[in-house]
Amino acid sequence: MPDFLHMGEYGSFIAAAYIIAAVVMAGLFVASWRRLRERETALADLLETFEEPTSVGPVGIPANDSRYQRDDPPS
Repeated sequence: MPDFLHMGEYGSFIAAAYIIAAVVMAGLFVASWRRLRERETALADLLETFEEPTSVGPVGIPANDSRYQRDDPPS
């Protein structure tokens, strides 16, 4: 361990690089975690607006158009 800590004349630069990398990685973790929480909240709010199921299908095709109905029963 002492050999690792004694890095010669470039020790201060190497230590600074490790510290900067650790700070950047911690910042990325915090930013990602906050963004995840915001998106989970937005998704929960969006799902609350659609409590009742809605029919979703191709745009411009009436829901009762028999040409687009499947003949085989769902498995």
